[in-house]
Amino acid sequence: MLAPFRSRGAVAYAIAGLCLVLATALRFALDPFLGNHLSFSFYFLAVAVAAWTGGVWPAVVTAFLSCLIGNYLFTHPQGSLTIHDYEELLSLSLFVAVSFAIGILSEISLRALERARVAERAKDEFMATVAHELRSPLSVIHYANALNRISGNEHAQDHNELIERQVSHLSLLIEDLLDLSRVAHGKIRLNRRHIDASAVVEGAIEKSRPLLASRKHNLRLEIAAEPMSLFVDPVRLEQVLTNLLTNAAKYTPDGGEIRVTVAPLGDNAVFTIRDSGIGIAEDMLPHIFDMFAQADRAAAQSDGGLGIGLALVRNLVELHGGSVSVSSGGPNCGSEFVVSLPLEQNASMPEVLSST
Repeated sequence: MLAPFRSRGAVAYAIAGLCLVLATALRFALDPFLGNHLSFSFYFLAVAVAAWTGGVWPAVVTAFLSCLIGNYLFTHPQGSLTIHDYEELLSLSLFVAVSFAIGILSEISLRALERARVAERAKDEFMATVAHELRSPLSVIHYANALNRISGNEHAQDHNELIERQVSHLSLLIEDLLDLSRVAHGKIRLNRRHIDASAVVEGAIEKSRPLLASRKHNLRLEIAAEPMSLFVDPVRLEQVLTNLLTNAAKYTPDGGEIRVTVAPLGDNAVFTIRDSGIGIAEDMLPHIFDMFAQADRAAAQSDGGLGIGLALVRNLVELHGGSVSVSSGGPNCGSEFVVSLPLEQNASMPEVLSST
């Protein structure tokens, strides 16, 4: 890993202090040859090491101490902090300016390294999750095929249905990965048409019904009586709502309640999905739509999910000119996702992106 000893803590200041001592000792050793010249130049190394190790603030502290030490010990008259002439002022100003530039550049480098490390950890966690998600259905398929060979045709239909469910699960995982790639590269095509909001909701519920039934959830649906015409891609919008319903089902204990409401609000149609599940911690709320984010990784590992569903939801909703938000009272207090889309007469019609 790059620069393993770079630190934000006291280590950076300790290293800076050591470099100050070494620079001062070297300048003392050369003092008979240098006299009043190069009073601050030897301290550039201390500033550079402090900046590279800890960023801008260790560099600033080191530069300040270097100014004091250099001016007090090596500038005529020694033992005074007073600036006596223009040359000394110019030398000191140049030292401060260059030291500050070194600190800023090192801070930029340090932050880039931190972002790279976070991205690397996210990538490693994502690959581990993908491996788990792919291994589980493949193991079930292998087991079902082994039972078919052992039992002959006696339970073949049950085993074939089990295989079909697992293959469907694998297909959804792969589709999510492909859609994520298309969104990241701006290559999703929206095939818009006129449709009522209620039709999209009913399609999403139908797709989510097997999971809702297996978890014995109580689904409550409330749709406003008045028509809510949208100009959207029905397949993509159904994908958004299915992801939100599936997410609610996964993170709600068996027998919980999931409420879906659809109603007009001003110039928008608002879809609200509320569950009685495990909720979302306050510090997680700002990141819930980030790539690979999961409110509870242990639960996600057991119930399935790559942590990309909500990121996909946000991107697809924004492509339609809408918005999505989330709220929660905290752990074990459930969560609420709200999707807002412009009604047809107000729907913007952005340029359709080219497909892959």
